[in-house]
Amino acid sequence: MSKIQIPDFLAIAESLQTDVRRYAKVYCLQWFDDSFQNQGFTDASFEPWEKRKEPDRRPGGAILVDTTFLRKSLGVLAETDNRMEFGTHVPYAGLHNNGERMRLVQYVRAHHRTRNGKREQVQAHSRKIDTKFPKRQFIGESKQMMDGLDKWLLNQISIRFKQQGNAKL
Repeated sequence: MSKIQIPDFLAIAESLQTDVRRYAKVYCLQWFDDSFQNQGFTDASFEPWEKRKEPDRRPGGAILVDTTFLRKSLGVLAETDNRMEFGTHVPYAGLHNNGERMRLVQYVRAHHRTRNGKREQVQAHSRKIDTKFPKRQFIGESKQMMDGLDKWLLNQISIRFKQQGNAKL
């Protein structure tokens, strides 16, 4: 009678727990970074970003990529045993990701300017600014991203059981 080797379920679970967290961080951050490369966000399907309005300050340049500050600022903001929160501390990220409207009053100091070769005095004044930023989502929950993580996890479980012994799923 041959002995069947029973896998060490606890050891597999502990090694998977640390590896899943590490893989999820890298995979999700890469997914969000790819949004900048692809110029759109992929949830259930790819949603391209709205083009810039004319006149375009940087014709042919990538949308939301000027200094790459926003793109490089993506990271893990909070992490617990059961949850990971991705985001950025860049103040204008929410305007672009969610497509928000910004209303404010701009106060202009008195100053001089040159127009047509003549120096003019500009009085202090204020102006209302009402700007609508189009939604250009680059970070958030994605069905395809979660499916990729699930696929990787199931594959890892299968591999680790096979490594432990002859147990089959």
